[in-house]
This record gives sequence, structure tokens and C-alpha cells, in this order.
Amino acid sequence: MAMNNSTSRQDYIKEVKRKYGEARLAHNKKRKSELLDEAVEFTGMNRKYLTRLLVERKRKYPSGFASGGSSKRGRKTIYGSREFVDALLVCWRATNQSCAENLQPYLPDLVTKLEVCGELNIKPDVRNLLLKVSKSTVARRLKSHRTKDRIPLGISTTKPGTTLRSQVVVRKGRWEETEPGFTEVDTVAHCGEVNQGQYIHSYDFVDIATSWSEQCVAMGMGERATVAAFVDVRKRFPFPVKGIDSDNGVEFLNWHLYRYCKSNDIAFTRSRPYRKNDNAHAEQKNNTAIRKMVGYSRYDTNEQLAILHELYSGPLRLYLNFCQPTRKRKTKMIDTKTGQTKKTYFESMTPYQRVQQSKSVDKSTKRMLQSQYNNLNPVKLLAEVRSLLDELGKTVR
Repeated sequence: MAMNNSTSRQDYIKEVKRKYGEARLAHNKKRKSELLDEAVEFTGMNRKYLTRLLVERKRKYPSGFASGGSSKRGRKTIYGSREFVDALLVCWRATNQSCAENLQPYLPDLVTKLEVCGELNIKPDVRNLLLKVSKSTVARRLKSHRTKDRIPLGISTTKPGTTLRSQVVVRKGRWEETEPGFTEVDTVAHCGEVNQGQYIHSYDFVDIATSWSEQCVAMGMGERATVAAFVDVRKRFPFPVKGIDSDNGVEFLNWHLYRYCKSNDIAFTRSRPYRKNDNAHAEQKNNTAIRKMVGYSRYDTNEQLAILHELYSGPLRLYLNFCQPTRKRKTKMIDTKTGQTKKTYFESMTPYQRVQQSKSVDKSTKRMLQSQYNNLNPVKLLAEVRSLLDELGKTVR
């Protein structure tokens, strides 16, 4: 009959285990079988389970293994040295704290660039580690250094335009353009918490194929100011602007911009009303290139306008386009059963690298851009950006 008291059962098994061990040492199979038969009948346990209990021994762990019952090896850390982490932090800060997915593919070019500029002086073995480190390792090493700041919400100042609805074609769906020159455009209002009076607006132009972006500023967002901003930005792009796609704001849907695009053979399309995803490229760049840089304060003076113009036309455009890697989506699949979305991406590259790979850009332009890139120092560019932002911050009342 099986035992019911767990304490008595444990004492019994302990005694049987001692006798079973003696039988094993004496190689007495018959005695072992008798002890097992008796234990199965007395405890009601499974014979196979009882066998494992009776032969269980304390495991011995060789040197290098944990002694607390874990079999995890004490493997030597490859990417944990102080020299490697310090070098990685230099690269990370040079990209304005990019995510691991953007930083890791850019490291071969970035390490070489920083060494040429004298910003990075590392041993050959540390350099080799930087060139072969994985994205997951980069993310782990940088995790403790990241800071998360809460970004306040801005005020929407878009006023739907009622004119030109029939003249400007609606574009929807994913962009299929592979040639540089087709851009999304949007505005960012620097009104602070009060949408009153005259204040500065930033204009944001983003090329679809290369992610090359240009920003400019104007006091207000009148029709003539918008055209003047577009004329200024067209001169900065390293390739001809072939088309613009805007939202339905009155600053874009007006006769001035429509006639300018038509006379210069520039395609002019618009997104669907109240569909921000139709302008996803510009909306994303509004955040990374403008809001995260200049913030949400109110700017409404000529001094602030001059500082922002110097920032957008100088160090910031060079830094974003030559030294800031970005990712482009390759595929997007939605599981109809679970509703889960799976996205894949191309390897991250800077807009400058995408322009260099484009077959639509002429060789003279590529040589000009390469010469410009050779004279740039990412660390100093970022320092210039921060200096102008500090100067801008001092003007806020």
C-alpha cells in the first residue's frame, strides 16, 4: 500500500537510496531490482522516476562554471572592454545618438571618417571590433547611456485650403519613385502654446528616393512666403526637384505656388484630407530635423529668424544629409489572421550615400558632393548645430 505522509516518504527514500547505492557499488543487480520493487509498492511512485531519484548525485562543476547549479559557462566578454565602449560612444554621439539599427551599418564609413578628422584614435584590435560588431551588441552597450526626454505635443495650425481642389491631383498609396527629385513638403509652426499673431514657420522638404531633406524658414506662411521658400530650397538640392506633394494647407493650395510649379514643369500633388500618413516622410522629418532640434518654443522675432536661417542653410543641412544615417522600408506584410505587421528594411545609409548610388545623378554632381563630404567633420558640425541652438535658446522669452 502506498504511503500518504510526504515526510515519511522522504525518509524512506533516503534510506532506500543508501541501500541502493551499496548494491550499485557491489554490482548486485538482483538486490537493486528487489529494492526498486519494494519502493514502488511502498511509495506508489513511477519506477522510472524512482530510479532517477535513487541514482541522483550532486553535480561537480569544473573551474569556470557557476557553482549554484547553473551550467552557464563563464565566457570571456569580447565587446565589454573600456576602450571599445568609449570608441563606440564617440561614434554614437557623432550621429546624434542614432539607434543601433542605423548606427551599426554606418560604422565602417563613420570610423574611417572620424579617424581622418582626428576625432577617433583607437588601436587596430578595437577598430576591428567596431567593424564587425552586431546590431544587438551595439544596442546592449548603449542601453545604459540613453536618455528619454518626454516630447510635448505641438499645436496644429493647418488650415484646409478650399481652392484648387480640382486642379491639384490627390496622390495616395506608397511611393514607387526610385529617381531623386520627387519630394514631400510640410510646415512646422513655431507658435509655442498660443496660436496668435505673427510667428515663424519652418518649411520641410524631403526627397522620397534618397531621404535628402532641406529646411527653410519664413515669417508667417503666406502664399508669397511659401513660393520664396520653395525657390530657396530648390537651389540647395543637389538634383533637380521634379515634383512636390503637400497636405491641404492654405500655404500650399494657392494660385501662386500652383502657377510657379506649372511654369517650371514641376508636378504638384496633394494628400487626402485628414490623412497624415499620406505625408509620412515629411511628418517623420518634421520630428527628427525640426522639433527635436529647435523644440516647441515660440519664435517670432527677426533675430530668431536669422539664427534659424543660418542653422537650416548651414551646419544642420550638412549634418543631416552627409552624416545622419536613416533606414528605408523594404516590405510590409500584415497577417490577416493575427493582425500582426512585419516590416523589413534596407541597410541604413546617409542621404549622401544614396545619392552617390543613384544612377540618375550625374557624375559631376557626385564628385562635387564627395569633395564637400571630404571636408566635413561630423563632430564639429554637430557642435556648430548645438552652438546655434544655444544661441536660439537665449532669445526665448
